[in-house]
Amino acid sequence: MRTWLAGETARVQTPRYVRDNIHVSLLAKAYAAFVGADPAPRTVRRLNPSGYPESQGAFTRRLQNEAAARLGLPCRLEFGTQIDFAEPPVRINTDLLDAGAFGWDEAQAWDEFVAFYAR
Repeated sequence: MRTWLAGETARVQTPRYVRDNIHVSLLAKAYAAFVGADPAPRTVRRLNPSGYPESQGAFTRRLQNEAAARLGLPCRLEFGTQIDFAEPPVRINTDLLDAGAFGWDEAQAWDEFVAFYAR
């Protein structure tokens, strides 16, 4: 975001890694609901909330589109040729979230995200 706000081109060095990015506001709501639930006695529970399980290239394109629409800037983007795979190629979570059940609004989350950096 800082790069785009400075009028520069952002560069993604690891576009092929698949990761699971999630808005912090949705993550917070999911975890709050999880810890607030009354578990059955002697059960083991876990939560692995999933947001946008996609390549870092695809996620950055998503971010680019959301930011450009809100900032009125070109938000130029380029991808490096990823040749180093020192980390696992795929790391994603397994628990799909029903954002509506939490009263969470994706468009509002993007609005807040972009506004934070635009300040």
